[in-house]
Amino acid sequence: MALTITQQDNTIILEGVLNINTLSSFKNHFRVFLNTNKEVTLDIDKVTEIDASGMNTLKEMYTNAIQSNNMFFVVGYGCKDVYEDFKYPNVA
Repeated sequence: MALTITQQDNTIILEGVLNINTLSSFKNHFRVFLNTNKEVTLDIDKVTEIDASGMNTLKEMYTNAIQSNNMFFVVGYGCKDVYEDFKYPNVA
């Protein structure tokens, strides 16, 4: 399944699968959006799957937003799991 990216005000709405195959377009869209908005909300309510590369990308984006003094929020079903992964990275 593909990833559909739409935006409404300061919110990027994702629908579909966020994985290695769909990350390139998502990263490009997010970078442009972050450069023009100080507050970014990522709505993952309609995301059906996020693989490890997708989670790593979300962590990178979160770090970039914080370093740029932007506010970054993740909302929707599964957002608690995303925030938990931000707080407790896997340690090998």
